[in-house]
Amino acid sequence: MVSGEYVKYVIEVSDLHKNFETYEPRSTGIFRSLRRVYKTKRALRGVNMSVRQGEILALLGRNGSGKSTLIKTITGILHPDSGRVRAMGLDPWKERKKLAMQIGVVFGSTHPQLYWDLPPIDTFKYIKGVYGISDDDYKKRLKYFIELLSLKKVYKRQARQLSLGERMKCEMVAALLHLPPLVIMDEPTIGMDLPARVGIRRAVLKLRKDYGMTFLITTHVVDDVANVDRIVMLDEGKVIFDGSQERMRNMLAKNLTLELRFGVEENPKRLIIHGTLIKYKPGYAKVEIKPRELKEAWLSRLITSSKIIDYRISEPSLSTVLERFYSASGKGKHRSTEGAYDDE
Repeated sequence: MVSGEYVKYVIEVSDLHKNFETYEPRSTGIFRSLRRVYKTKRALRGVNMSVRQGEILALLGRNGSGKSTLIKTITGILHPDSGRVRAMGLDPWKERKKLAMQIGVVFGSTHPQLYWDLPPIDTFKYIKGVYGISDDDYKKRLKYFIELLSLKKVYKRQARQLSLGERMKCEMVAALLHLPPLVIMDEPTIGMDLPARVGIRRAVLKLRKDYGMTFLITTHVVDDVANVDRIVMLDEGKVIFDGSQERMRNMLAKNLTLELRFGVEENPKRLIIHGTLIKYKPGYAKVEIKPRELKEAWLSRLITSSKIIDYRISEPSLSTVLERFYSASGKGKHRSTEGAYDDE
């Protein structure tokens, strides 16, 4: 593929399999390392996934679900045992150098690009030379990123003097200074404080808007998923969900939460004739109700009663919905992309 050429899908993964061979000592004693029991770990089992240009996709899953293996295969670090992988129209394993010029990878704090005793500006100058960025483009891009990530008082100080959030913002600049069309971010906000996480999330949206960048983000921080277009969830090397947040909620968020505040101390059982009372204290009650009950007359009479001074109806949080997915998969079932459970 010629650099800059439009591709509909920047990532295409089809029936991808990847296994690793591990071993355990068969017995104890000084010769235990010579008597091994070999086992095959199936890290990826028939993964199918595609990412459109300009899309922001969250790749979720518990530790050991296959996320890192999938990313390493997409970037060409690992070779698949079988299946097909394309990134920016290229074979990641065979065309790693070409692919490296068109992707940016931001890892968490465990894989830094910055030199510890040097200011980030020195790393940026090094990146400029590696990617052959012209002087004019370098100045424009550096100014853009400094304003975008609020780094004016940061990028000329030694990396070891920076906070975790400041370092990760600079890591992001180093990874994206060549304006790659595809960006992979692996746990970018882990350990960061809230303002830094919010700054990174806003930067992702702005970069997509200004440069049409595509983002594949892995995270365990639920707030990082707030603005993504799609969620792909892995478990035991399989895709158990592929769709929007709204679709995920519709599949698992079967009940709504109704919170009521009373003007006087009142027995909620006298007022709440439907739903399930899950919490009560003087002046307050929390009830689970079914979505269809929102239209029923009893609820309308309840929330307009003179005894109710305030109420709120809310859906389960995304973290609650994700936990339900994990719980379902932990019982030996996987949710397919059509929304049905498939027994293994």
